[in-house]
Amino acid sequence: MSERITYDNTVRNKYMKGMLIQPTAFKIGTAITKAILLEAICTPKPGLVDRYNSGAHKDMDISTFMLSTASISHFMAVVAQLAIDHRGDLDDLLPKLRSIGLSAEEEMFLATGNINTQKGLIFSGMLIATAAGYISMRETGDLKAARILAIVQGITKGIVQRELIQMDKNESKISAGEFVFLDTGITGIRGEAEKGFPHADAAYQVITKAIASEIPMERGMIMALLFLMTRVDDTNILARHGTDTLTWVRNEANKLLLSEDAYSDTWLERVNELDQEFISQNISPGGCADLLAVALMLHFLTEPDKSRR
Repeated sequence: MSERITYDNTVRNKYMKGMLIQPTAFKIGTAITKAILLEAICTPKPGLVDRYNSGAHKDMDISTFMLSTASISHFMAVVAQLAIDHRGDLDDLLPKLRSIGLSAEEEMFLATGNINTQKGLIFSGMLIATAAGYISMRETGDLKAARILAIVQGITKGIVQRELIQMDKNESKISAGEFVFLDTGITGIRGEAEKGFPHADAAYQVITKAIASEIPMERGMIMALLFLMTRVDDTNILARHGTDTLTWVRNEANKLLLSEDAYSDTWLERVNELDQEFISQNISPGGCADLLAVALMLHFLTEPDKSRR
């Protein structure tokens, strides 16, 4: 893509008015969108929406995720361009991202009929896209996962203190993740971001090793998801069920993770069985799904030519 595309002054978000999107930003946005789509269609994913079923969700299916992704994808190029154009400290970017993120959420809700499919992923995806954009115009060479995640840390520095520790506990619109923090002290996606997405980075390594071993990418993604389920304090699970269920989920995922026949067809059948068990118990590891998407974002940004279905 050689030309730039301009957002005119009719757009509502002030940070997007007159913005010229460069090919580099489009390339980053495309990588982020690929990751979001591939995570959505990865099958089976215990308790989550996939090609087979709606998981532990009654208000959405795979088509809802396709509509949602289509509605938010261009915002990933927007925030990449925002970072390319940025002059100032890294943490000055976060308020701008929040503003554009709200615009993306509006588009998501419009596309899905007010169903929250990817609100958390908008936040995570925009952070990764912004970091990649920031690096692309300031450093030479290929993008590296470690540098992307270091920039994310800079952008989100102090977010847990500002948005969780100091939040108004009487606020009427406390999210599920914020409620979990008040109850348990677990910092959820904000804590992950401020630490530089360490669990997503580890899941990215799982996917990379699977591809290097010539394992089909989808099965590598399933293994990465199980890996995340054994380690992440998933606020979606905690909000619905509590710590006992989280412990059970970890144990069940760990059995599959350590299985001698990992990646085989019989192994995949047992993943399907776990999916049915999660559905029956209304368990949805949505936080792990978002981190799997982040891992895939790192993959598509740093190793775009090594992807195989």
